[in-house]
Amino acid sequence: MHVHIELTQPIAEAWLQRLRSELREGFQQHWYDDKYRDVPVGMRSARILQDYPALAGHKKTIGVLQVALKQAEQRT
Repeated sequence: MHVHIELTQPIAEAWLQRLRSELREGFQQHWYDDKYRDVPVGMRSARILQDYPALAGHKKTIGVLQVALKQAEQRT
């Protein structure tokens, strides 16, 4: 799926901060769950993202926003 959205820079920066905060909270919430006890630490993030698509969406959106903000900065 492809989604296109136009944002002002302040909105994009605020959204990026919010998504980072929510992703961090999501990892903290699930990191020590019993279901991940036997998952090696180096693989745990990927497993959590597999199990929680909303968090994976946050991660993907964070990456896209970072690229867009960097490109906007280079144009000015």
